Amino acid sequence: MNNIINVQVTIDTEAIINDFPSPSTDPANPTGIGHQYQYMVVTDGASISGQGGADLNFAAQVGDNVRFHGTSASDNFENALLIYGIDRFGGDQVFSPFMSFTYVKNGVAPTGVNVLPAHIGSQQFWFYEGRVIAEGVENFKVVFALYSRDSNGLPIVHGYFSWDPTVTVNG
Repeated sequence: MNNIINVQVTIDTEAIINDFPSPSTDPANPTGIGHQYQYMVVTDGASISGQGGADLNFAAQVGDNVRFHGTSASDNFENALLIYGIDRFGGDQVFSPFMSFTYVKNGVAPTGVNVLPAHIGSQQFWFYEGRVIAEGVENFKVVFALYSRDSNGLPIVHGYFSWDPTVTVNG
């Protein structure tokens, strides 16, 4: 049975903006960053090591779908991010090319200060998704755009960034 493995990525965008005031503005040449800025959690018991950190190594099976989705620590309210690349740089080729998918589905939101009962309504859900196509161990880069806000409160690209987790596929 094929699984959907969700990889939730939370990034400390405030720290990146403070530490990288002039990052790459070229999406094809992102600024590499250390592993102290990211927190990744994988579902379905797929974690091999590094659950909750930037050095996540997770397991998958051939035929599984892997969905990366990201947010800033402010839930994209102040600064926001979009994952736009999962790029192999070493090891085996275990992933197919990743693609962006947006799904519209009923979701839940608070109704106001009392939170409940929840408001049920149409929402957009976005994933950067690929398939596991072969066994092996792939070293890959997660590449994302970081948006901050200008003096009018509008989102603008602060820069493009990347770092390197690992996936292990055992059949």
